[in-house]
Amino acid sequence: MKQIKFLLIPLTAAILMTAGCDKKPSAEAAAETSGNWQIKADSLSKANPADIKADLTLLNEVTNTTNADALALRDEVLKAGTDQKKIKNVLSKSNDLQKKVKEKIMAMNLKSAEVQNIRTQMIDNLMTSEKLYDISTASNFNMQAPTEEFIQLSQRSVAIQQKLGSELNALNAQYAQ
Repeated sequence: MKQIKFLLIPLTAAILMTAGCDKKPSAEAAAETSGNWQIKADSLSKANPADIKADLTLLNEVTNTTNADALALRDEVLKAGTDQKKIKNVLSKSNDLQKKVKEKIMAMNLKSAEVQNIRTQMIDNLMTSEKLYDISTASNFNMQAPTEEFIQLSQRSVAIQQKLGSELNALNAQYAQ
C-alpha cells in the first residue's frame, strides 16, 4: 500500500489543485500563456469583494472540472494494483492533465491579490508534481524504495495542498455565491 500512497501524490495535486516549489515557471511555459500569472499580488486589488468573487469564479471553474478528471485517474491507479505498466500509463495521463491545468491557471487575468496568492502557490505545486513525475519515470526509480528527494517533494506537496485547501475554502466560504 505504501507504493500506491507515493503514486497518488502527483494525482493529489490535480485533485486538490494546490501548490509547491520555489522555481519560476520556464520561458516555454510563459510563451504558452497570456494571463497575468507573474504579476505581484501587491499590485492587485486587496479586499475587494467584486474582484475576489470574479477571480474565484474563474479559478473554481478550472478546479471543479479538473477534480472529476483527477478522481477518475485516482480510481485507475487503485484498479491498476501493482501492474507497473498500467501505473505508468495513469501517471502519464495525470502529468498531461496537470500541464493543461497549469496552462489554464496561468492564462487567467486575475484582479485580486487574495486569489493571485493562491494561484501562484497552485502553479508552484503543479511544478513540484512535474518533478515528482520526472523522478518516478526515471529508469532507476524504484517504487518500492523511493528516493529521499521524492519523499521530501511528496511531503512538501501534501503540506502545501492542505494549506491551500484551507485558504481556498475560506475565500469561497466568504465570497463565493
